[in-house]
Amino acid sequence: MYRYGDGTPFPLDENFIETLTSAVEACTSSFEPLVELDDRRARAREAHREAERELAKLAELDKAMTAALQPFLVADKRSTTAQAVAQKVGQSVKQAVLAAKQHIDGRVAQLDGQAQPQAITGKIVQALGVFFAAHQLPNAKWIMSWDVRGVEPVANAVASAGKLSAQFALTVDAWRQPIRVDQLADGIVVHMLKKGVFGKAKPAPIELARYVLVAFERTESEQVVTLKESATKASPGLRFASTGNDATWVSITAAGDAEGEPNPLDVEDVDGIRRLADAANKALSQMLEHRSLVDLSYSGKSINDLPEPKAVPFEVLQQLTPLSRMLREKSRMSGELVLKRDIGDNRREELFVPRATLAQQFLPLPEEYRKPFEDMGIASEDTQPSIVIPRPPARPSAGPPPGLPSVPMKREDSTIEIDKELEELTSSMTKK
Repeated sequence: MYRYGDGTPFPLDENFIETLTSAVEACTSSFEPLVELDDRRARAREAHREAERELAKLAELDKAMTAALQPFLVADKRSTTAQAVAQKVGQSVKQAVLAAKQHIDGRVAQLDGQAQPQAITGKIVQALGVFFAAHQLPNAKWIMSWDVRGVEPVANAVASAGKLSAQFALTVDAWRQPIRVDQLADGIVVHMLKKGVFGKAKPAPIELARYVLVAFERTESEQVVTLKESATKASPGLRFASTGNDATWVSITAAGDAEGEPNPLDVEDVDGIRRLADAANKALSQMLEHRSLVDLSYSGKSINDLPEPKAVPFEVLQQLTPLSRMLREKSRMSGELVLKRDIGDNRREELFVPRATLAQQFLPLPEEYRKPFEDMGIASEDTQPSIVIPRPPARPSAGPPPGLPSVPMKREDSTIEIDKELEELTSSMTKK
């Protein structure tokens, strides 16, 4: 169980210090291409202004040359040579002006292309991929799918939290083949209606141990398992959908098409299918540990379609802000974020990171991109906590030279010793 620095329970069962540290690093890296995009947009705006000035001068030049040549373009039998020269000069000027305009338009279009959000979204996804490959946002909801019926096995997952959705490709190295049902759960029997000798359908028990699992899907509300009779050849099968206390089934053809609409499963068979679905989910969920970020969506739109891709890393930090601020408020050590974990035997492991360590990463950014970090309460300014627990003198160490640590650190303390120190501190304050 994790706790805040003051000992109160932490709402998540994970090392939030590591999550926060990774998020700060990833979001800082994602802001760097955004700063570059802002610079490109500024250059594109300046290019538009300069182009307008240049095009206006070219228009004036064209007008002035036309006016200057006009007297020589009047038909006159006595000055045909001058008229011909004036025509050639006029055509040359117009061609030169047109070429200049095309050059200006091309230069502006090139800078506009470089200033488009799509030019840097790949870098943002790559930067945030480091975070999402190992961590998740608070209260993230996961769905996943796995299918080995095609030429190549395919597995995907989506984690949704608030306005953000992260799409992943999963590594299927250990799950490239169909899985026998009896390797997942024993004694799974269902009762299906089978046509009898005289044409009347009657319920008949079907032992699923001989079937193989070829596809699995998990959503927020249900788990779907697809079974086939053979792992090596085209064969019919069954598809079951488990939704808590209920389940449905439908027959599928050898081509994988459903035969009719789903049917409610008998009540006595629901528990077995739920056990099978839970076992499949437990086994295949191991693939989530080997995931790679493919795309990020904000309010249902891919990051590649957003006019302002900065909304994605901003949303990541915003979702972490409430816990980050509470972590700072409940950390008793000045300048640190502290999280504790019960490790048994009246002892707790303390995890902490100096805020200055986190601030080192985002301080070089422009103010617009520093602000969301500062709003999280992880700026490096010093604070005076309401209660300070004395620390014993540091032991000599042969570690690295003095300086700020670059990774979260751990301490161990005894709850008995802390309680004693708090009692002594309270007593001295009361006397004063």
